Parts: sequence; structure tokens; C-alpha cells
Amino acid sequence: MIHQQKHWSTQITLLIIIAALLLTACNSATPSAEVIPTTPSQTATPVPTAVPLKTLVVCLGEEPNSLYLYNNPSASAWSVLEAIYDGPIDTINYQPQPVILEELPTQENGSVKLSSVEVSSGDLVANTEGDIVALSKGVKVFPENCTSSDCGVEYDGVSAIRVTQMSASFKLKAGLTWSDGSALTADDSVYSYLLATDPSTLTARHLTTRTASYTALDAQTVKWTGKPGYLTQNPAAFFFSPLPQHQLNNLSPQDLQTSTLANKEPLGWGPYLLDEWVSGDHIRLVKNPRYFRAAENLPYFDVLVYRFIGSGTGDGLAGLTSGECDILDTTVNMEDPLQSVLDLQKSGQAKVYLGQGPEWEALNFGIKPASYDDTYNPWIDRQDFFGDVRTRQALTYCINREKLTTALFGGEASVPATYLPPNHPWMDSALAALPHDPQKGSALLDEVGWKDRDSDPRTARVSTAVAGVLDGTEFRVSYTAAESALHRKVAESIAADLLACGVGVNVELKPVGEVYASAPDGPIFGRHFDLAEVAWTVGRFPPCYLFSSSEIPTQKNSWLGTRYGGVNFTGYANPEYDQACRVMLTAGLSTDAFSQANQTTQQILGNDVPAIALFYHVHALVTRPEICGVTLDVSSRSALRTIEEWGLEGACN
Repeated sequence: MIHQQKHWSTQITLLIIIAALLLTACNSATPSAEVIPTTPSQTATPVPTAVPLKTLVVCLGEEPNSLYLYNNPSASAWSVLEAIYDGPIDTINYQPQPVILEELPTQENGSVKLSSVEVSSGDLVANTEGDIVALSKGVKVFPENCTSSDCGVEYDGVSAIRVTQMSASFKLKAGLTWSDGSALTADDSVYSYLLATDPSTLTARHLTTRTASYTALDAQTVKWTGKPGYLTQNPAAFFFSPLPQHQLNNLSPQDLQTSTLANKEPLGWGPYLLDEWVSGDHIRLVKNPRYFRAAENLPYFDVLVYRFIGSGTGDGLAGLTSGECDILDTTVNMEDPLQSVLDLQKSGQAKVYLGQGPEWEALNFGIKPASYDDTYNPWIDRQDFFGDVRTRQALTYCINREKLTTALFGGEASVPATYLPPNHPWMDSALAALPHDPQKGSALLDEVGWKDRDSDPRTARVSTAVAGVLDGTEFRVSYTAAESALHRKVAESIAADLLACGVGVNVELKPVGEVYASAPDGPIFGRHFDLAEVAWTVGRFPPCYLFSSSEIPTQKNSWLGTRYGGVNFTGYANPEYDQACRVMLTAGLSTDAFSQANQTTQQILGNDVPAIALFYHVHALVTRPEICGVTLDVSSRSALRTIEEWGLEGACN
């Protein structure tokens, strides 16, 4: 049920007391006035009727770790911060949308500008891949008047050169205030940037290292200037979320990491302000009367309570049906089993909002183990099971991903073609996943040379003239994954499907720390596995580097690849794919070049299958049936992005 406050608010109580005192004072101040007899009904002071406060209870899967932007807030923390901060920039369908800004900067509206700046050997510049490096001979940069890789040049190491420099201006909406009434200005955003650059601040440095300057032009406008040569198709990422300088300026960046003001009592400009935090139980927020959308009668609810109930499905469903919870946040695990949640919706006890991704689960092939790096010796090394693309395709055909997703998610998840979710703006909609076709899979295995000698599906196939494999080798492989109920279900289903095609699978579920141990000892990053189930996540831009040959972790590159941490542990290498991915990573401002190269990479991955994309993770936001205005966008930082617009049936637009 939606909770109604039964008590008087503190403010109303104080007003009544003050009014009574004033009335008494006025009566005693006129002793000479004529006293006119009256009846009791005429002298009684009207008592205002208390209006119950509309309260919404959101149940979280865990207590937030911190509400300070630069203290690595958890997923549950962002669910609270969405109510304290509105924006400043939201993500909708993987694209940024302004909230407290007049508009996002673009070249078309004139707020993104390109200029040129002279640089010389040793100066810090961005190469065409966006890395900040010291300018030296051979570094490829965007010269002045160049914004795409086809006009990039390699520095000669001697002369000065003029390169393109990008800047963007951000204008705040007029009249914004912090919840304490202080004006929210451009200086608050600059203050946030300065905190982000401080060495003691716990935050990623990707944005700050690519920033040359970040300054306030006036009370409402900040200007970002990138490092020489740096170009981005997402300048909105370089607006630093304001922090209240007037409140926090007396604390050092190091002290802010532990300060109660920053971590548990943050000021915001959003629909709600923090009232109390009872550790281990709940956080209580109340309506912010200074919210910049208050004239729209937002937010609808007067009080917002976040309860910490644990991440288990049972706890969440019990809380919803008992009335303890009005909302089950996505931090309450509803993925396993999802069917119980859907049954509540069918019975009219709940509304369920589902979204796929951005996480996706993949079964990775150990195409090239680390032991092959010097030379492959079939008499010593693990047999080359997956070097032939037809073998990888065959196993993909053999796995019934449709059945798997139905068993896991009740048919609410689609089978991926590659790593991009179906609603991703860069997804190639014409690309289809390889279907379940065990007959075709078996035929391909026969073609490669994996023969079913005894026609018994319970036994493994045996190699006969398979390239890189000793004759008589049984097709038996290991399956590595971190211990979890989900992984066990997936692994057992896949093992049964592959055995039906004549491939024996030994499932090895291990502790997370062991599976993801650093190289060279860890099975995944050390590249000594046959099959490995791993989950990835996708952001605004497709992560083509996951399968770039330059990202194969080896002893020579200290197991870190060349730029992205050695994430291509499959050992997959395809020069055509590498080139297309390189175009994506060096596209500069050319969306056409990026789009074409992205399609190429997806088509190649769909054919070469270095990893089988098994399913997208399904997120469920569950509400009481009478709550309206709810939407779920999995690309947002929290499912509660639009919480200021949620209300009771009949109150939503």
C-alpha cells in the first residue's frame, strides 16, 4: 500500500503554536476593550485538518556505500542520488539528454568550437585514438582543420605543428538553487572539476586527463577545452556535475572522502532533500520546495523512504506483497527466478518493467592459449580445438540459446547477435544471431574432421585429419565460470547441448577470485582455458577493442594489451576486424566512418564468433499496481531516473 503519514508535520505544529501564542498576546494587550459575550461556538479557534503526507517506499538490495559523487557510489547509492540530483545530464537509450542545462553542446548550435593550437616535441597531446601522450616522432594526430582519421598525420619529430583543439560551452538553466536556497552556479561545476583533478579524490581520470582547462565564463556558463588534438563525439561527458562549494569548500579533497556532509548529507537541487539516514534500516527524503520543477507540482510524493532489504528475490517479493515496499529497485535481484515476479503482475499485485542489458553474458572460446605464443606444439600444448572458425560456428549452432533464455527469463530476453543490446543506437538491426540448428552444427563438425565413430550422442567425437589436432583426439573441453546459481544453470544447459552434438564438456565452477585472478596464473587473463563464461557491459559506444588482436594479453605486453588492459583473452585475431575497429577508435568527429566500421566489426564477429553471446541480463523494476509514470531505461545510471514524475493512478500525465 502507499503509505500516508498519520502525524502532523513539524511545520504545521509550529504554526499552530505560534498562532495560539499570538492570539493570547493580542487579547492581553487590549485590557480596556469592551468584552462582548459570545457563545463557545463563536470563540472556538478553527483547527486545520492535517493533510496526510504522500509517502513512497523504495526497497533497495543494499545500503548505499556513500552519496559522495567522488567516492565510488554503488548502484543503490545512485538510486538515492537520482532523487537528490536531477541530472545534470540523463542518459536515455544510451544518448545524453540535458536536465539542468539549456541544451547539450554541438557544432550545430555553436557551443562546440574547433580551433588550432601549435604544439612541439614533448608537449602533451592526444593522438588520434584519444590517448594523451608526449608528442614525439611517429605519433599520429589530427592537424588543424582535420577531424577524421583519413586526414591524420604522423609527427615528424622536429618541427612545430598546429593541431585541432576542441572546446564546448555549457549553460545552466536560470534560477537553479541548492536545496538550502543558495544559488547553483557555474562555479559549483568548476569546483567539482577541481575536486576531480585532485590526486586524493577517488575517481577515474579519463575526463580530467583529456581536459586542458575548465572555467566559468559567467554565473551560468562553463567552458571546457580539451587537450590539443583531442576530439570527441560525446562532449556532454565533460560537464562536471556541480557540488556545493559554499558547503564543502572548507574541507580538503582528502577530508571529503570521509566527511559526513559529503557522504551522508549531500546537498542537491533535485526533487527531494535528505532528512535522515538510519544505518542498517532506511534513508528518508522529503520534498524539496526549491526544486526547479516545483511549479509543475513535482514531485508528487511528499516523502521518499529507501529501505534496505537485501538483494534476494524472496525478500523483495515478500516486502512488496506485505506492503513494506511500494517499489523494488533493480538492485533487488529479480533475474532469478523472474517468473515469480511476472506471476505477481499476472495476478494484478504488481507492475513489472523489464529491460535487457547493458550487461551481456558470453561463452568465450580459448582460441589461442598463452602456451601457443612461442610456438604451437600439439604434442605438448592443449589441442587446437577452436582455431577453425567452422568449429566455433558449429558449437554456436549446437547451443539452444532460445531454450536457455526462456528457462532463465521466461522468454523476456532475446538471443544476442553480438555484444550490443537490441535497443542500442549502434546495433546493426539487419544482423541476426546464428539459430539453434544441431543438425547443421553436427554437419560442420563432420566437415572439419570431428567424427562420431560410434553414432552414440553420449560419447565425444574423435579427430580425423583435423588441422592442428592429433588424430584420435577426443573432443572434450573444460568450461570455466565463477561460482553462482545462474552460472551453474547456464553451464549445465550448454554442456547437455554440446554433448548432443558429440562434444564432451567438464564444467568447472570456481571462486570469483580464482577465475579472475591476474595473469599469468589466472585461467582467463592468463589465457589457459577451453571455454569461459564471462559477463561484459556496454556503454554508449560499441567496445570493439574486446576482440582486437592488440588487446591479447601476453607476457611481452605484461598481460595488459596495448591500451585496454588485455581484454581479448580469447586470442582471436583477424586483420580485417582490427582495421575496422581501428577506424572506429580513430574516427574523430566522423560519425559516418564510425558507423560503417561498426557495421563491419559486428558482421565479422557474427561470422567468426570468437565468443558466443548467450543472453542479455534482464533487469526488473517492480512496483505496486497503483503507481504510475514509471519507465525503465537500462542505459541510465539508475532505474529511478524519472522518480520525480511518479505518482498514483490519476495523478500522472
